[in-house]
Amino acid sequence: MSDQQRIHALPLHLANQIAAGEVIERPASVVKELVENSLDAGADNIFIEIEGAGNKLIRVRDNGVGIHPEDLPLALSRHATSKLHSSEQLSHIASLGFRGEALPSISSVSRLTLTSRQADSECAWQLAGDENSAISPAAHPQGTTLEIRDLFFNLPARRHFLRSNKTEQNHILTTLQRLALSQFSVGFHCQLSTSTSLKLPAAMTLEQQQQRIAKICGKNFINNSLYIEQDYADIKLNGWLGKADAHRPQTDVQYFFINGRVIRDRVITHAIRQAYNDKIPAGRQPAYVLYLTIPLDRVDINVHPTKHEVRFRDARLIHGLLTSALQEALSHQAIASQQSQPAPKIGQTTSRDNKQQSTHIAEHNTHYQISAQPSSTSTASTNGTFGQALTLIEQRYVITRITEGSLLIDLQQAEQQLRRQQLQHAIDTDTLSTRPILVPISLSVDKHTMLLATQHQTLLESLGFQLQLQPQLSALLIRSIPSLLAQTDLKVLVSSLLNALSDRQRGKVSLTLILHQHLPVIAINQLEQATQLLIQLNEFSIDAPWCRRLDQQTLNSLFSSISR
Repeated sequence: MSDQQRIHALPLHLANQIAAGEVIERPASVVKELVENSLDAGADNIFIEIEGAGNKLIRVRDNGVGIHPEDLPLALSRHATSKLHSSEQLSHIASLGFRGEALPSISSVSRLTLTSRQADSECAWQLAGDENSAISPAAHPQGTTLEIRDLFFNLPARRHFLRSNKTEQNHILTTLQRLALSQFSVGFHCQLSTSTSLKLPAAMTLEQQQQRIAKICGKNFINNSLYIEQDYADIKLNGWLGKADAHRPQTDVQYFFINGRVIRDRVITHAIRQAYNDKIPAGRQPAYVLYLTIPLDRVDINVHPTKHEVRFRDARLIHGLLTSALQEALSHQAIASQQSQPAPKIGQTTSRDNKQQSTHIAEHNTHYQISAQPSSTSTASTNGTFGQALTLIEQRYVITRITEGSLLIDLQQAEQQLRRQQLQHAIDTDTLSTRPILVPISLSVDKHTMLLATQHQTLLESLGFQLQLQPQLSALLIRSIPSLLAQTDLKVLVSSLLNALSDRQRGKVSLTLILHQHLPVIAINQLEQATQLLIQLNEFSIDAPWCRRLDQQTLNSLFSSISR
């Protein structure tokens, strides 16, 4: 056997170049790795300078914590990092980087200079070259600067496969835009060429965040989107969801972030497409900027060197939660087109006190919020059956004006009737919308009830209840519920259904009546909410039992007992 066929260890420099092939695809990859390092260092201002579309120069400077002088050579050696200390931490990674591969890979295919200073250092220290180079003192404020020159100078084949300067510059711009959308609290100051720059100051308020999004995604997107915020126990979804009629020909405004990291995931993409199903034409694309915050141990980011791909511990659950939340938001917008508004337009002030509507799921503190634009006047109006809402009384009654006079409406009873009809229609047409529960609710049952639940599981599922039977534990797990019953005490509701089965009231009609009885009572806190409900009540007549005419005779009768 010749020596060339023997197994041998690769030279370190060659190993780093091979690793660079996975991590460093183009100049934009270098920008991503360096900026993520700055973010992990706690920087709140990052300065990026590009020359020659990144082929000639990439310089990233930050005001983060800096690197200890003794650690500078380690920063350029493989598998050295300050972000990971044990294998147990792999399931709880919060930092953007952790592999310890980026800087040594970059230094192996470029001319790299690293300069850094910590707050308690008398001066900065600089390292030029690789981990074997000597460090020297330098002038530099607190933070770190990485200067990358002549990228792929020693890999002519790789340079040959790079695209035009314009294309590579666009890739860098796209990368920086994604990073800027992921970290609103950080200012980004980017000079991509003599004629192209991106200045994004830190965005701490909702309005400032919308201004940043408008710079990146365009004002048309932010002015035709819904701001959503929804919690499922320890999972939070928030962001901007493009209206169904604001679809686009390309996927250029589709950003999804998990724990501050931009990702591309088939589960997420499919869930979003399913939420928009039948709402946008074939071949068109939805627009969104969405953020999912999830416990670190529920998602694995250690899947691919670029960390764009993730693996969920329960992908089916995440898919269901995301689809349900987005469908609910889009349905809300469709039902109340004028009242349920987009995110406030650029330049408008926002106030959570007068713009939010919430729904809650039982005791799991799950809530859903859509920003609702404040009315320009104190009196909301509608041209529907019940006229113009004038005033709200005791968060239950509303006085409205119609052509023939005035009406007094019991909103609580009206909404109950509306919800009963919606629920009944959904059951009759097999279109009942369900909502998964993040942490299934356990309900203890006896053997007889367990048998009934087993026998009638299909019937219960047709009513929107997915129950997981656990005979060995004498328990049922409630996994999903009808969306209309989201605010109900689920244990009480399911117990009532099972008791009905036990009492031989096994018909679907009887069980539906129980669902009617458990429909939640929704408080009406603002006149705009009352107006929105009145629009949905247009199918009813003013002779409904919860509506009274306030004519002269009715008003006089209220005071008829007063002696003259």
